Amino acid sequence: MRQPQQSLNIGLSHIGNDIVDLKTPEAIGKATNQRFIQRVLNLYEQQAVFNSDHPDSLLWALWAAKESAYKAVSKSNPNVSSAPGRYPVILGPEKTINSATGRVMTPNGIVPVKIDFHEDYVHCIGIFGPAKSLESIVYGSKTINPDISGAESISEKESSAVRKLAKKGIASCLQINEQDIQIIRHKKHNRINPPVVYAKGRAKKMDVSLSHDGRFAAYAFLADL
Repeated sequence: MRQPQQSLNIGLSHIGNDIVDLKTPEAIGKATNQRFIQRVLNLYEQQAVFNSDHPDSLLWALWAAKESAYKAVSKSNPNVSSAPGRYPVILGPEKTINSATGRVMTPNGIVPVKIDFHEDYVHCIGIFGPAKSLESIVYGSKTINPDISGAESISEKESSAVRKLAKKGIASCLQINEQDIQIIRHKKHNRINPPVVYAKGRAKKMDVSLSHDGRFAAYAFLADL
């Protein structure tokens, strides 16, 4: 788990994260699907994927950046568009084989992002707030293998697995027992709100984002420590 560099008053900042399993049937070879590419990427992004030595990895990295940015801005504006084409991604020149930073231009403003590249997945974190605050986000990812037995759906079990992973990370950061952490998504006016963290029954001033795809789950949070 990556630890925060400093404590931070999160103020109006919101974060998002997204993980993509590169080995699922839906992900493999998607960079050759021109209809999909044209729907989710702008011309500059399409050219970057076309010229890449790892087109699938770059495609899903751009997708994860767009998703992370949408998740971040939608917390303050639930009605914002989710169309990927409205979230152009600009990667910085310091991109390496393992990571990249950049920014996503959203309908509500700029979201700085950081992308981690792995052989089997890509993971992105983003913040709708000061770019320097990106370095204060605590995040982690892990392989999950939800039990396929029982009445719950696979999606429900994946969601449970990612909440358990996030609770462990949050408990470590707050130096309390994992059993004292709850992550709840409240429903209001037929809309499910972003997750809220409770520690020993009290809501924390902590923005959290959860994601899962295929074999992987990931979390990110920003806390006023």
